[in-house]
Amino acid sequence: MDDFDLDLVDELCSSFCTPYSSQNIKTADGSSTRSNRKRTSTIDPPENSIIKKVCLTDVTNKSMIDEYDEINMLDESALQMLCEEWEPRSQFPTLLDRVADLLEKYRNIRALHNWQKKCLDLPARRKNQNLIYTLPTSGGKTLVAEIMMLNCLFHRNLDAIFILPFVAVVQEKVRSLQPFADELGFHLEEYASSKGRYPPLKRRIKRSLYVCTIEKANSLINSLIEKNRMSELGIVVVDELHMIGEGQRGATLECLLTKVRMHKPQPQIVGMSATLANIGDLLKFLDAQFYEERFRPVELEEYVKINDFVYKIDRNSNQLIEHRQLDFKYTKQQLLNDPDRIVGLVSEVIPTDSCLVFCASKLNCENVARLIVSFMPEKLLEDNREKRAILLESLVEVNEGDLCDTLKTTIPFGVAYHHSGLTGDERQLIEEAFLDGILTCLTCTSTLSTGVNLPAKRVILRSPYVANQFLTFAQYKQMSGRAGRTGQSQIGECYVIAHERDMKPLQDMLFTIAENDTGCDSHLSLNNNYAIKQLLLSAISLKMCTTYESLMNLLQKTLLALQADRLNVNLENLLDESLQYLIDTNIILIKEEEQQQQSNESDNEKVKRLIYETTKLGKATVEGSVELSIATSLHNHLTLSLINMNLENPLHLLYITMPFDLPNITIGFRQLVDRMQEMKNEEKLVLKLLEIDETFLHKKAVGLPAQQKVSKETMLRFYVAMMLYDLFKNKSFYDVAKFWDQSRGTIQSLYSQVASFATSILYFSKIYDEFWPYHQLLPIFVQRLTFCTSLEILPLMEIPGIKRGRALQLVRAGYRTLRSLAKAQPDELMKVVLNLPLRTAQILVKHSKRLLCEQAEDLRDQAAELVENII
Repeated sequence: MDDFDLDLVDELCSSFCTPYSSQNIKTADGSSTRSNRKRTSTIDPPENSIIKKVCLTDVTNKSMIDEYDEINMLDESALQMLCEEWEPRSQFPTLLDRVADLLEKYRNIRALHNWQKKCLDLPARRKNQNLIYTLPTSGGKTLVAEIMMLNCLFHRNLDAIFILPFVAVVQEKVRSLQPFADELGFHLEEYASSKGRYPPLKRRIKRSLYVCTIEKANSLINSLIEKNRMSELGIVVVDELHMIGEGQRGATLECLLTKVRMHKPQPQIVGMSATLANIGDLLKFLDAQFYEERFRPVELEEYVKINDFVYKIDRNSNQLIEHRQLDFKYTKQQLLNDPDRIVGLVSEVIPTDSCLVFCASKLNCENVARLIVSFMPEKLLEDNREKRAILLESLVEVNEGDLCDTLKTTIPFGVAYHHSGLTGDERQLIEEAFLDGILTCLTCTSTLSTGVNLPAKRVILRSPYVANQFLTFAQYKQMSGRAGRTGQSQIGECYVIAHERDMKPLQDMLFTIAENDTGCDSHLSLNNNYAIKQLLLSAISLKMCTTYESLMNLLQKTLLALQADRLNVNLENLLDESLQYLIDTNIILIKEEEQQQQSNESDNEKVKRLIYETTKLGKATVEGSVELSIATSLHNHLTLSLINMNLENPLHLLYITMPFDLPNITIGFRQLVDRMQEMKNEEKLVLKLLEIDETFLHKKAVGLPAQQKVSKETMLRFYVAMMLYDLFKNKSFYDVAKFWDQSRGTIQSLYSQVASFATSILYFSKIYDEFWPYHQLLPIFVQRLTFCTSLEILPLMEIPGIKRGRALQLVRAGYRTLRSLAKAQPDELMKVVLNLPLRTAQILVKHSKRLLCEQAEDLRDQAAELVENII
């Protein structure tokens, strides 16, 4: 633990922070002023909007109550109903009132729906019991979870974990919740990619809300269990709970929840999703109550288009009913360009309303965007001309001077594409522009359906395929759920464009598979029992289970155990096979332990029992969240790399931290040779260390046959390291992507993967004393990887929303640290930084002060933990 200068901490706080004290929630006894202004809804409830509510502990005993939902003010009676049995009772009404103010201020939400108030008044919520609830997309289910987490933070005085499916969704949620953290007074911590610390800092006063991906949440839970700090955790919220039935990530989620369920007292678990199958198994697995609503703020109408005929999907009769014929006037040439009549469907909506077009591939997204604007009349260029020009300027800025030709062409018409080929900054700007109505049509891949919430008047599925796989019902529900914008339209529309050959599988998906009850099956036993081995290893390492009997008891708590008969698995065989694998690979070992046992003959009879322990390799595997299949290889790789480590530049360290499971990228030998010709001699030393022959590279670049001495894996890892090395030299994503013939999003994704794997190596290496160089080198290296930048601007890159170009301007103007920027005056910043608006300068100063205060508070908390139980 580092030493802390508390006088410096006090100095840091004195300039920028209010006196260090907890932000108490004001009581409702009249001693504080409460906002009593009347809140009225701007949203007209749809007629005949029927809700079906199910609240039960036994899924077989459903009681259905039909009623009309109306959007009411958050009045005193509603507050009283919601705060019933919340502890302390006198505080919750005021907290909810403050939350309501913030929701109106930052999200333009002025009221709760009736279903939300009922859900918050469930016995499971009031008694902090486990709860699963489902609601169609855009129904407002996340808000309920957020209020439950705030209750946990302030009234139960416990921390909360919010688990989301993707890094981009975590980042968007952190941005969304930051104003609430600032004004209510709690710590908001991001656990995604390379961000997050294990174990988390132990807080003295404020509670923490951890927003995590599935994998990071698993590591976070492990660290809390290891440090005996699970008692600090009050609630675990899982968004998109249906992902428990989706491959390896679903298996990781099941492992995580099983470990949480094993802890006593168990934190509350809340799961939510728009669609859940075999709900009975999930309820038993989590010992949860169930709440279901059919409410949708905007009515959804579903259609299938074949040729130029539109058929309506009738859920009552499970049939396609002929509805209308498209009347968009095509010329013969236009029909050749658009045989599926996509433009005809899009033009019915834009520019007055918004439209999402889901495409099967990234390339198809860009082609469809170009196709749409090729039909658009020139007069559309006048709509939002100035705002779209600003959007283009912003995109050029985040790309440090460049922009792809497709976006240059489509954005003036209000059309853009959205997929993983864009950088995170580009996607964020496009998302915000779509929400603000600056863009009216996005062509996108299916990942948008499970990402940030971008509702549209009309959703069009370009085809019933995702990549080369036929659409699943869950995917369809996610995409169609984006149809309908609350407050802007009474109806949302979803169109599936299909051909005659697709009709049989399409109808099966829409009407038959929708009734299927096997969508959330356990994946623990797939891939040669991989996830079971990981679960057993973590349980043994964390000393949750050390005997055969306790490990069997752990498996019996899983979702797999509930589905064992149907999935045809034998838990005892799985346990035996998995333990033997862990022993054979030197991950765990067996020891004999003597134990006192009472008997009739002797009061102190000793018996021997077998216990399982992790080896050093097994412990490192858990600490680093490393896959079992690469643990031994990683150890050997790190050992070998230490022998001749080259630290004259970051290239060798980049290679060392390169993941073992890189995507299959075609190596561009010509680009590699061109870049090598620019390398300095000390940089070329890395090639010698890796035994890569320059002659071999030159032959491959000109298409001559050549025999390589190194493996394909080594060559690929070096190739990717060379790509990312360009970013270390402050080259833009656009320039790097163009030179190496990759998409900008691919480059950023590779960078994120390397940063995440470097973090794993950092924690993996801490178990081995001989790996001390990695302990010293990797913390700052991970930071550089996280922000893709050089050391000189690294301190400023923590400021939310700041770009490398702006950070470089600030550094050149003399603002090299958060402290110097926090002390600056916005008007002075405007004078010394080119093209810096006053509003941006104010935000930079504000964020710098907040970050500095957080760092000072972190130091205080670390200092308090250092002397805990000593003074």
